[in-house]
Amino acid sequence: MPTNFGSNQYVNELYNIRVTIDGIELPGITSLNFKHKVNSSRVATLTFESRQSLEMLRIGAVLKINFGLSDAYANKIITVEDGTNMGHVHTPNPNDFFGKIKVIRPSLKTTSLTAMDLVSDLATSTINDIRWSDYGSQDMYMVAKDVCEHKGIDVSLVNESTKYPESQKAGKLKPDFNIYGPQTRASFLNKLIELMIFNPLDTNTFTSDSGIRDTYMSDPLPYVEFYYAIRQGKQMEIFAPNKFDKRNKPVLKVGPNEDNIVGDGLVGQIDSSTLINTVTIASSQDTTKVVTLEDKSSIEKHGEFAKAFSFDSTNTNRMKELAYTIIQKFKEPTSTYKMELTGAEWVQLGDLVEVTSPIMGTKSLFPVIEKEVSVSDNIVTKLAVGSRSISTKKLLELVQR
Repeated sequence: MPTNFGSNQYVNELYNIRVTIDGIELPGITSLNFKHKVNSSRVATLTFESRQSLEMLRIGAVLKINFGLSDAYANKIITVEDGTNMGHVHTPNPNDFFGKIKVIRPSLKTTSLTAMDLVSDLATSTINDIRWSDYGSQDMYMVAKDVCEHKGIDVSLVNESTKYPESQKAGKLKPDFNIYGPQTRASFLNKLIELMIFNPLDTNTFTSDSGIRDTYMSDPLPYVEFYYAIRQGKQMEIFAPNKFDKRNKPVLKVGPNEDNIVGDGLVGQIDSSTLINTVTIASSQDTTKVVTLEDKSSIEKHGEFAKAFSFDSTNTNRMKELAYTIIQKFKEPTSTYKMELTGAEWVQLGDLVEVTSPIMGTKSLFPVIEKEVSVSDNIVTKLAVGSRSISTKKLLELVQR
């Protein structure tokens, strides 16, 4: 259990916690919990025993948490055996938190509080009438950056590394998207993210050197999805974990027999209920306008899963774009794995984890989409890896007025 030790409260010889509220130290912490999902705020819950600290609490107060390697280890590279962090260098404080108090639960013995990071300010921002003309045909990645630049959120890590070249139409904001109108910044951002799919081969990183286009990709059409999160402090990040790039190595290997797995172990679900590998788009305005696309590789692997949709337009190019987007998002079964681990609190959302399932005979890379860290007498991390999919119905609503 954490104990008072100067300005830091130590969990054990490796980790410590330091918490301030409006710049004033908070003593007597007995437990800490972080919960975080992609495309949402990180939620921090603290429990403490110091009654005098109650005077510090107020809704909206700024809460800062430094939780990570203790001072004795913070500037060292922690070398661990294969199967944990794969030799990657730890970030000394990967769970640093900056947010505002939203809930206070006082009692005679202990008090708890819940805070949310600055992503929550996007959800409560002033409602503006957002129109396509505000941005024009910009890359949606850069539009998302502009939306996130609000009330102290640091967007310096949102750079142009995944921006499409100006000549590419893919990834550009379109006037007929059904995402405009009066709304908060978070509402608009979430709609943007759902529409963004990302082919690394079309970006500046790969088009600048045609020799590496096909060499490093395990899939000829390596489409990946975007996510956003403040993974540390105030720094907003928009990222697209690329499991298809052979150069990208997992930060963690997980299998049913790993020593660091606790609780229920590795629990997986592979679901074909959303799988679509043949798409037919028919215009609701002109019955002669019909577009059909299929993914032969997916059909050979999983069998045919066909679906037809009605589209409120006669523009066949837009119909093809929609069919292509649906194929890329739904051509594989939805695979998710949940695990409870020790010694994995440094893993971040978007990190690639290698999951081995001897029963299924599979070994695959998946991005981390959920993370929970619980700190009391010990430290346990719960991770969910896989894909976070939008429904076809919602996708159709977003792409057409």
